[in-house]
Amino acid sequence: MVAQAILSGKNLALRLAATIVLAVCAVPAMAETSLPILPGEDDRVIAAAAGQPAAPASGLANLVQMVATAEPAAPATAAELDCLATAVWFESRGEALEGQLAVAQAVVNRAQSGRWGKGVCGVIKAPRQFNFIAARVQRGTATFATAMAVARIAMNGLWHDMAAGAHSFHSARLKPRWRLARVAQIGNHVFYR
Repeated sequence: MVAQAILSGKNLALRLAATIVLAVCAVPAMAETSLPILPGEDDRVIAAAAGQPAAPASGLANLVQMVATAEPAAPATAAELDCLATAVWFESRGEALEGQLAVAQAVVNRAQSGRWGKGVCGVIKAPRQFNFIAARVQRGTATFATAMAVARIAMNGLWHDMAAGAHSFHSARLKPRWRLARVAQIGNHVFYR
């Protein structure tokens, strides 16, 4: 809607507001949650048409930082975010942000499919899926704050899919005999769908 108004020029106030947002945030659109979303190819064209530079492709670190300092999640999703952040922290806290996000997105993809459990917490707590103890998470650490931001990005779909619809992953040092399509290796994890 904003993009159409910018391109058509019909609503001058909306066009001016969108141009200011583009200039200040370097993000072509804002999600309803007031969190930034990843600019897609179409958004870069719209930004260029509005006379603004395209957002940098390597902005995941900036997005994580902005999400980490944004308002907390709504209470209805706080438990789901905590479950996902816990999984990200245990499974990939030593990875680059791309690897952490790919893990989070794989868990979200599982939850959306409904085949592994109901919701993110159901997926994570399903038998023989994840083998960590949530009580051991170190919530006061910077690594958990990053995991929480990555979880919010994945839950809200604010960044492109790092591993093309993956729903399963394992450590690269393991060689399971899964009959799944391998879609990516990001850091120390291999992703499948």
